[in-house]
Amino acid sequence: MTRFFCSGVRRLTLVLVAVAGFAGNAALADEPSVLVTTIPVTRGALKHTITAYGHIAPGAGAARTLTTFYEAVVTAIDARPGMAVRKGQVIARIAAAAATRAAYAQAVAARDGALRILAHTRALLAQHLATRIQLAQAEQAAQAARATLDALKREGADRATAAVEAPFAGIVTAISTAPGAALQPGTAIATVVRRAALVAVVGVDPAAARRLAAGQPASVSVFGGAVLRGRIDLVSGEVDPRTGLVDATVGLGAAQALIGGMVRARIDTGTVRGVIVPRDAALPAEGREVIWQIRDGHAVRVIVHVLASAHGESIVAGPVDPSLPVVVAGNAQLQPGIAVRVQAEPGY
Repeated sequence: MTRFFCSGVRRLTLVLVAVAGFAGNAALADEPSVLVTTIPVTRGALKHTITAYGHIAPGAGAARTLTTFYEAVVTAIDARPGMAVRKGQVIARIAAAAATRAAYAQAVAARDGALRILAHTRALLAQHLATRIQLAQAEQAAQAARATLDALKREGADRATAAVEAPFAGIVTAISTAPGAALQPGTAIATVVRRAALVAVVGVDPAAARRLAAGQPASVSVFGGAVLRGRIDLVSGEVDPRTGLVDATVGLGAAQALIGGMVRARIDTGTVRGVIVPRDAALPAEGREVIWQIRDGHAVRVIVHVLASAHGESIVAGPVDPSLPVVVAGNAQLQPGIAVRVQAEPGY
């Protein structure tokens, strides 16, 4: 009977152990888990590119405002804003005002009178009836009268009518007058911009602007147009209060574009090295970026900083463990410490 009792106890113990084991396995099977895809940690390099938006504008010295140097009246306007013009093409026609014609006639009379006095003084000096000081004074007066007349001629006051011509091939960006308008000296008539001296003015986030420097290459995509190549000419030293951005000017050389056209610029600021992951592996979280690694079948959150992104990849900096794989798919469902079921990224 004792043998029977002991045998029964052993069988009961085995049953209890089996039941306990089954319960433990069932508990593990019930633990929530996420299916993820991972890759090993690798290091690499990417070109750091800043993307900014802006517009095409005239470069420094590209614009020329055409004016008159004497009083005149506009008789005709032969161009309009936005019109492409060649060098020497007539933009407007003007006629000298009555006051200008009178001033020119007076200058001619003053020159002729000064020359007569000079000739007479020389004749008197030859007869010892005038002094050399008087001759010098006459020569000085004649020289001044000639200079005044020559200046009026250079300004075009000797012509009853004149054509205002484009100084170079370009675009008329403004017409500042109209037929019949009276023009004072220095009054603007039109503005012409040289097409071969255009720039792209783009706004850059102030945090990224410190990475910019003159000479850095840039690719400028004109919306609805071509992709232009250029280099940084100038980076503003202040934030534009209207946009909150820092203006950067990209020189486009002789590239052709429409003034005012909207653009997207990609500026190459150099090469960045570090841990390289697919761009989707770094997720934004509370103003930071997070990647996930796997340790002993559970998720570990790692706070990182994205240094550069290009072609679907990112360079990140942070406390990344090089011995642990990085989650590249399924990471949006992860929480710290959650169990995972891992499948490797194809090709790894």
